[in-house]
Amino acid sequence: MARKIFIVAHRGSSTKAPENTLPAFEQAIKDGADFVETDVYRTRDGAIVCIHDPSLKRTTNGEGFVFEKTIDYIRSLDAGSWFSEKFKGVQVPLLEEYLDIIASSNVGAFIEIKMPGIEEEVLGKVLQWGLEDRTVILSGNWGVLLNVKRLVPGIPTLADLPNPTPQAILSAAKVADIVSIHSLLFEEQFSEIAHRKGLLVNVWNINTPEEALSAVENGADFITADNSELIRKTIGK
Repeated sequence: MARKIFIVAHRGSSTKAPENTLPAFEQAIKDGADFVETDVYRTRDGAIVCIHDPSLKRTTNGEGFVFEKTIDYIRSLDAGSWFSEKFKGVQVPLLEEYLDIIASSNVGAFIEIKMPGIEEEVLGKVLQWGLEDRTVILSGNWGVLLNVKRLVPGIPTLADLPNPTPQAILSAAKVADIVSIHSLLFEEQFSEIAHRKGLLVNVWNINTPEEALSAVENGADFITADNSELIRKTIGK
């Protein structure tokens, strides 16, 4: 039996709509993704928003850092025009809006906690929406992952490995269920080591058919991509 390969939409379908916005999340579901990935930060007044960078500058018409701004300021910004005039006026989403989209579909959530210290709030909302059985929590900060495991032991976690080595994979097993490796650094030996340790492997950021087929051949369990439709068609899902 062929093994299941899961497609993760990186910040939504971010080649078709502005990343980390409701249109990108909705498009990812239409494109056949198995999971929709987002990144979260907390605002100055305690809201959790979906945005990749700590700064507002790249993906909105605002300035400054997310953590120093209020939710009213952030929601007043245009998060779509940088991508296309078609998306002018699109807002930075609240985590709750992202969870609404996940809950009303059959896809899973990949939530990267970019700001240590907000684990309890993020997990509280995941539990409130009843999505703990189809959510993965990501972080490059292993302290965050340890805290997630302490707070909700059953929720799967993913550790990003910027410098993958056999030892790094073995160490990651202490905090994670999935390891994430960039496509340029991914080797078959890494998936073999991970699988022997009971870990699954995510390969990112896959953007060509050749990269997707290579990742599958070398043992990837998850493929994170900007264009999930292209990857779905490539690997025959």
